Amino acid sequence: MKLSLRMKVMIIPLTLVVAAITLLIGVSLWVVNGLWQKEIETLTLTQVALNEKSIQNLEKRALSLGLLAAGYPGVQEAYELAHGGDEAQGRMVLRRSFDLLQRDAQRLLGGTLETQIHFHLPPAKSFLRTWRRAGERDGGDDLAAFRHTILKASRDQAVVSGVEVGDQGFAMRGIVPIVNQNGRFLGTVEGIFSLQSMVDTALSGTGDNVAIYLLARDLDLARAAKAANPPLTGDMARVFTTAAAETDPFIDSEFIQAAQKGVTTAQVEGRLLIAQPVFDYADEMKGVLVFVRDVHDQIALIKALRWGLALGGGALLAALGGLLYYFSSSIVCNISRLVRGLDDESLQISSSADQVASSGQELAEGASEQAASLEETSASLEEIAAMTKQNADNAGQADALMREVSAIVNRAGESMAALTSAMQTINRSSEETSKIVKTIDEIAFQTNLLALNAAVEAARAGEAGAGFAVVADEVRNLAMRAAEASKNTATMIDDTVKRVQEGSQLVGETNDAFAEVSTSTGKASSLVGEIAVASSEQA
Repeated sequence: MKLSLRMKVMIIPLTLVVAAITLLIGVSLWVVNGLWQKEIETLTLTQVALNEKSIQNLEKRALSLGLLAAGYPGVQEAYELAHGGDEAQGRMVLRRSFDLLQRDAQRLLGGTLETQIHFHLPPAKSFLRTWRRAGERDGGDDLAAFRHTILKASRDQAVVSGVEVGDQGFAMRGIVPIVNQNGRFLGTVEGIFSLQSMVDTALSGTGDNVAIYLLARDLDLARAAKAANPPLTGDMARVFTTAAAETDPFIDSEFIQAAQKGVTTAQVEGRLLIAQPVFDYADEMKGVLVFVRDVHDQIALIKALRWGLALGGGALLAALGGLLYYFSSSIVCNISRLVRGLDDESLQISSSADQVASSGQELAEGASEQAASLEETSASLEEIAAMTKQNADNAGQADALMREVSAIVNRAGESMAALTSAMQTINRSSEETSKIVKTIDEIAFQTNLLALNAAVEAARAGEAGAGFAVVADEVRNLAMRAAEASKNTATMIDDTVKRVQEGSQLVGETNDAFAEVSTSTGKASSLVGEIAVASSEQA
């Protein structure tokens, strides 16, 4: 589903607000629940401490009552009568003193608790129960079978105090030995307060309810409690309650079982249950004490706080949602204007993007071409590398050939130098020959002159000189041929000398050229050597 712009703007802050408010409500509820649990713990600790204090105070009162009775006037007289065999007279003496004793006890203890005093003869025989009328089981019965505290006090002749199961159930007892002025042990007396008296003290002004449970197996010791047919809860019998309707429906066997092991709490239908075990004078668990407190008001307050937090969170969420809607509208308007402005820019950007894409395509094609060129270059480089290696080999061969050429040129230079020297010698010989030919030409000229002179003389001699004239003519012809041959020879020698000179000049130039070739060949050989070394290194 496509969300509107306003929803897109609101969804994140709204989610954060919802999360924050939910977290705030959750933390607040956690704090409220924690405070309630803390209140329960405080109530439990307070009630348990109050119970312990009440039990201790009740134990002190029982001992105080016993001590007061043990030393009260007329008590030793009554015991002396009993030990003398007249228990009935002894009881009468004790009853005459009881009214004053009870008045002093009320004044001493500073309370309105009902006091019970029980006098015993050793080891554990009832002497007088002051709370009963005369002759109505007010004394004379043996208690040794079940009154272990009396036996202990008589045996040790020492004070014994604590909780013990009696006819009515649990009772706080303070047993004190009675000794005459001579130190003779006469018996014991106990101050008794019912555990219900302690409960009344612990509940004073609280409006709570309490139930006391006794182990079912000890009901035989609590005859009066058993006669009332108490209801059983698990292995215990409820022997006392301030209001059965306010305690029994909320206490079950599982809770009683847990309470036997220590202080236990539970919340049942708007009631807070606080239970603790009851230990006797020998520190044996004998029952359970359960306080039931109506906490409907507190629970209602907690529920109201929870609903208040939930409603407050909802109201806060609605208010913040409205604010977010208001601010989001402004933001959406601004964004809309911005979007319209961005549309135009986006068109320009799109055009630019197309150009960039085109340029990118061209760049990609160029890159492809460059890649192909690089591949070709790589192939060319491989070929160049192969050619370089081949050039290195050829350069090495060329270096060797240049060295041979250099040697040949050097030898040719030496030959040209020798040829130049020979040409110079030929030139000098040609010049000498030319001189000889000139000399022959001069001789032929002189011979021709002589032949002319001989012919002239033969002509003068006539026939006698005819033969001589013939000879002279032959000599002249020969001189002429010699002169002509000399002339031809001179011409040839001149040509030869000229050609020798030209050849000598050419040989000199050739020799110079060979010298230059030799120098260039040396340089070329050096360069070819360097090329060979460089090619070898490149290869």
